[in-house]
Parts: sequence; C-alpha cells; structure tokens
Amino acid sequence: MALANSGGISIYYDVTEGRGSGSETVVLLQGLGLSSRFWFEQPAILRDMPDGPRRIVVIDNRGAGRSDKPSGRYRMRQMADDVIAVLDEIGCERATIVGVSMGGMIAQRVAMHHASRVDGLVLIATMPGLPHSRLPSPKAIGLLLTLPLQKKRSRQHDRLLLPENELDRASVHFAKWPAALAADPLTARTFASQFAAVATNWTGRLHDNITCPAVIVSGKEDILIPPENGARIAKRIRNSHNVVLDNIAHAVPLLDKEVVTRSLRQLRTMTS
Repeated sequence: MALANSGGISIYYDVTEGRGSGSETVVLLQGLGLSSRFWFEQPAILRDMPDGPRRIVVIDNRGAGRSDKPSGRYRMRQMADDVIAVLDEIGCERATIVGVSMGGMIAQRVAMHHASRVDGLVLIATMPGLPHSRLPSPKAIGLLLTLPLQKKRSRQHDRLLLPENELDRASVHFAKWPAALAADPLTARTFASQFAAVATNWTGRLHDNITCPAVIVSGKEDILIPPENGARIAKRIRNSHNVVLDNIAHAVPLLDKEVVTRSLRQLRTMTS
C-alpha cells in the first residue's frame, strides 16, 4: 500500500501509468467523505487517452479510505499540504490537479499555497471559499448533514447528486457505490472533520496567488453547490474557462464520464 507522510499523517495514494503521449502528471481528488475508489473508471479513461497524461495519481483525502483518520476538525490548507506530500513522495515537481466538490476546494488551495507545483486546475462542481461562495439552500444543507445517518439511499438524497430527470435511473448511476461504500464506509467522524474544513474555508484574496490556468465545470441543476460558484471562481482566476453543463447536477463525472478528458484538453489550449 503506497503511503506518503504528511506531518505525521499517512496519506494513501495510487499511481496509474498512462498509455498516451502526454508528459504531465494528473492528480484526482474526491469530495466530502469519499475515498479515491469513487473515481471508479476515471483513472482508466485517462490512462487510455491517446494524448493522455504520463501518470494518474489518486489520493484518499485525510479521514477517508486508506489514509489516516486523525480526530478533530480538518483544515483545507492541511489537505492541500497532504497533496504536496504525495507529489514529494513520487518525485513529482509539478502536476495538474483535478478536484470535484471538496476536492476542487483542496485543488484551489494547492495552487494558492504551492503555485510552483501546479501546471493547471480542473475544478468540478466546487466553490471558491468564503466570503465568495454562493451557499446552497438550507434544505440542501440539511439533506447533506443527514447523509452519514442514512442506512440506505433515498430519492431525496439522490437529488443532491442527480438532476430531476435522472432520478428514476438512480440505481443505474449508483450501481458501483455499494461496493465502494462497503470497502470505504462514510463515517460520521470523517464527515464532520471534513465538513469543518469546508465550512471554515476562508480564502479571502488568496485566489490572487493562482498563476496557472483553470477549467471550471458546473452542473446547471446542481442544488448542493449552485453553478454560480463556477462563475465566481472564474472571476478570481485570471486565466480561466468556465463551463456550465445542462441537465447535470452535482455528480458531474458520474453523468459525464468525459468531462475530465475534455477539460484537460481545454487546459492545453490555454497554455499553448
């Protein structure tokens, strides 16, 4: 099992060698409470890109999956430093960071505090941090906070991730989730610790430190992180491209499996 040491905390990672002609390293960061297993087929899709990256790295955020689960609240800066610890462990000077939801917040923090280590950002269904974020409705927050207490999926909770027109196909979209949750359960302690990092993620003017290009992708039907957040991030990152996808909600990579590959190609056009 591959582990990196981040200030005494063990962070799990896995590396997939790409088959394409690209030379970059791409790091994938998942959202609140979820391990890297929840990227499902995405590493294989990137591996098989003809012009894909040289290597793909998935990371279990602290508290999730096979990484250590220290007690107490976490900070977004800590989780960004965890990413750098993994890059140091594999001898990678620079990488493109792809993050979904909380993973996108971590990705922004990596670029804010470690600009020299980041070639580009792909930020999916995420927000810029306080005071700039457009917060979800109280109902959506309430549903999110009850997730760790749920014994089984409900239509209401499906609506946090899926658009209305896909709710009848939720069992198809979530077919691989039970096995992933059995391997890496979503615990109340991890949820609370990571949620604290999201709730206290004050970025102020730190976006001024981001010098790399960024592709920002939001789902038009996202009730958990309203798509206006993508526009707000784009206003704060000088070289950025903002995309809003119709008929997509919070689980963007679940419904649009090519979103990461398209975004990586868009990043290349922004640096050429």
